[in-house]
Amino acid sequence: MDIEQLWAILHKERSMAALQELPEGFCEDVGSYIAQLKAEKCDVDERRAELVEDEIRNARMKMEDIVRRRIGKIVKLASSGSRTPPRGMLAAEEEIFAGVKRHVDEGKERLLALMLDQRGSAASETQSELEKAVQKKSKAQHVERKAQSAQKDEEKKVPHQEKQKEQSGPAWKFFGATQPTPAKERGEELHIVRILDDIPPFMGIDGRIYKVKREDVIMLPKTNAEILCKRGVAERF
Repeated sequence: MDIEQLWAILHKERSMAALQELPEGFCEDVGSYIAQLKAEKCDVDERRAELVEDEIRNARMKMEDIVRRRIGKIVKLASSGSRTPPRGMLAAEEEIFAGVKRHVDEGKERLLALMLDQRGSAASETQSELEKAVQKKSKAQHVERKAQSAQKDEEKKVPHQEKQKEQSGPAWKFFGATQPTPAKERGEELHIVRILDDIPPFMGIDGRIYKVKREDVIMLPKTNAEILCKRGVAERF
């Protein structure tokens, strides 16, 4: 390891958005390089010692810049929802990634819990609606099965070309407000999801119209959440 190699590594780290994979034994090589310079400083005359000290200082600045840039990338990855450490991380960097991700996830949960708690009155009103939905659950399921059966019969009548056009449409069109979706009990279980793509407004099984866009974090009835996740337009949060 020497000052030129450190500069080349720093230049590459600056020019890449992703983490570069450092040479094997990078930390040990840098440590040996600095130790060698310090030993050399003790064995040379004063003028040469000043030059060696400048090289040590320059090397430390480049090392710190490399570390700072890599940690910045690691924090960005951990806070963006990346689940696994990317390739090229040192063991110590993987620990930083895991720690940042844990704190970010815990912070999100606390904030969401705080915001949801402040909507107590809205929750009470929703609970009343859900109690009514329980009483209509059996009837709603029957209506849903009947609607799905009618939809299948209608699809059989559609010409082949028109049917292909339908199939190329958005995977979530079943959730449109015009579909005969029943109002199911939203209180049976709620899931927090993050929306991965812009989707049209849709009616949940609780009878509510949801208007969401990409990167929104919302609570949905379990059934709606699972279907959106399976279709790749949402993920568990």
